[in-house]
Amino acid sequence: MKVFVGVPNLATDDVYEEYLPYVLTYLSQQETTTTIMKPYITPPHDGVLLNREEKLKALAGRMNNIVEKFLSTDATHVFFLDGDVEIPSNTIETLINHNVDVVSGVYPWHDFDKSQAMMFGRMSKTSPCGNLRPRIWGYLKGRVVGSTEEPWSGGTGCLLASRRVFENIRFIKTDECGFDVLFWKHVYDAGFSARVDANIVCGHLPNFPLINIADWLYSIEEEE
Repeated sequence: MKVFVGVPNLATDDVYEEYLPYVLTYLSQQETTTTIMKPYITPPHDGVLLNREEKLKALAGRMNNIVEKFLSTDATHVFFLDGDVEIPSNTIETLINHNVDVVSGVYPWHDFDKSQAMMFGRMSKTSPCGNLRPRIWGYLKGRVVGSTEEPWSGGTGCLLASRRVFENIRFIKTDECGFDVLFWKHVYDAGFSARVDANIVCGHLPNFPLINIADWLYSIEEEE
């Protein structure tokens, strides 16, 4: 198997993008027998992004740019990595061994709130957007979740997907729906297998570096 790595990058002087060179070093530290291709970083956005909505739509376009580059290679999987997400050394090996179409690790939200401790949540089957309902860490600790009967979303910052997923699916940002949660809904609607693995806990810079994740998780477990 071979993994194409794509990093969406708007290059809009966002504070989070300054961590990109550091985050990329974690790819060379992966303990896996799988071939990992040289990371592809999307080209800068052409123009001014005035607000969060415009940034999210532009970001969805960057994700699709990664998809097209991936499909032009002989890679079997694509790994989407946000430029501010630090991944543990067993990330690629663990995710690919699930042998499912889509699988992700988890990481803290930038704006921490106990009720939304991690980037994951159970989804609604009936909502047009998936209607992500975040859960506290204690609910997911040590679990692997996700099925057609019980769909979950894990974001797109640490996401592995197989080639066949993108024969019909692309990232879409609408006025009502975020592109990340909407992607997961489309995955489930199309009948693909998907999982969220809470054993892969990533760092999310700047507030939640990987080196401090274990202590941080312990602290929120004490509060629950």
